[in-house]
Amino acid sequence: MKKIPFINIFSQSAIGLSVCGNDLIVTTIYKKLVKYSHETFKVKDFMVKDIQQLKHALLQRKNFMGEIILSLPRELAIIREIDYPHANLKELREALTYQLDSFIPFSNEDVYFDIHSLSQNRHDTKILIVAVKKIELDNILSRLQAVEMTPSRVIISPFAFLPILGERKGTIVYVSKNAKNYSYNLFKNNNLVLSSIIKTEIELASQVKANLPDEILLTNVSDGFLSDEYNIPSQILDEYTESYGAALYGLSDYPCNLSLVSSARKRLNSQTVFMCFLIGFLIGFAFLIPYMQKINNLAILKTVNAQMKSIKKDVSVVEKLQERIAILEKAVNKVNEIKGNYIPRIDVILELAKILPNDAWVKAITIVDNSFEVEGDAVSSTNLIPILENSSLFSGVGLASPVTKTQSGREKFRIKGNIEK
Repeated sequence: MKKIPFINIFSQSAIGLSVCGNDLIVTTIYKKLVKYSHETFKVKDFMVKDIQQLKHALLQRKNFMGEIILSLPRELAIIREIDYPHANLKELREALTYQLDSFIPFSNEDVYFDIHSLSQNRHDTKILIVAVKKIELDNILSRLQAVEMTPSRVIISPFAFLPILGERKGTIVYVSKNAKNYSYNLFKNNNLVLSSIIKTEIELASQVKANLPDEILLTNVSDGFLSDEYNIPSQILDEYTESYGAALYGLSDYPCNLSLVSSARKRLNSQTVFMCFLIGFLIGFAFLIPYMQKINNLAILKTVNAQMKSIKKDVSVVEKLQERIAILEKAVNKVNEIKGNYIPRIDVILELAKILPNDAWVKAITIVDNSFEVEGDAVSSTNLIPILENSSLFSGVGLASPVTKTQSGREKFRIKGNIEK
């Protein structure tokens, strides 16, 4: 009975995937009529193991059915909130294909991206631009494809919790912690309104106090970062919750169409597709069989005529294509030459944030061509020069102007240097 395609038409399943460190968490949800059940397992060291080892680990669980949704960690995503003066999201998505680097420090060639509407009216729309570097997502997708678990949709962790929240009203904060920082996500009436990365627990507490929620959901975070005086209900979620929420997208319609891969259009249930095809075939067989041979002959004749016309034009088309190829090759070489000398500004800013000591405050950063200038104050400005020199990204570091002291005794500095490719 199980081999008949439509015997389980009232039984559906979907798979949610989430990445936790180097591990992959897989949750499969089964729906029979209105009853849900699920099973979850973890693939240890999925991101570092050899592909053959992964295939062996998943050998007993190879028969995956239904839609597969991958939820990426929030720290891999770049999120930018913008106000768009029109309500046509399709036009905005097409425009961002060419102007994405006006809003985030990457071009369309470097990232997968999509947009999510936060609010919309007749005159303007508040939009979230969500992007992930292609090199990072491709690494995960290639491993999933190797074990035959290609996702049909890719989202990020804040959106995976929308189905978990269900119909809850009010303000809810979800916080998760990885090895380096915290992910802070604010939901209002089951809509994501804010998502950010926070470095310290003190900053996290300040952010929560600034928007006091009705409830806090936590993953890998203790509920002691807030003082007892706030008395906000909290709930500790396990690491499997994210993949469970992602799998729910494959079974139900939730108010989020975000997907970071082009093949993420929701697939129809295979049993339903088969039944529709079978019924259509029977109708066509019963009513259209007398005309099928005639239509087929006309189609063959039309194809032959088109091929004859195409052959006459082949010579001139090939010559024009060769000319265009030569022009395009020159353009590509020119672009590669310009790109080879370009240093992303975000890399310079991240390097300064990484190596400067905590007692140094930067007020302004100027980057021109392959040189930079930093202005700010610190306890000791002269100690900053050897710190910057030790970075592989900088050279020729020195003072751009004499050091002066502030009223508080700190030293104001202007330091300049070169940026190495």
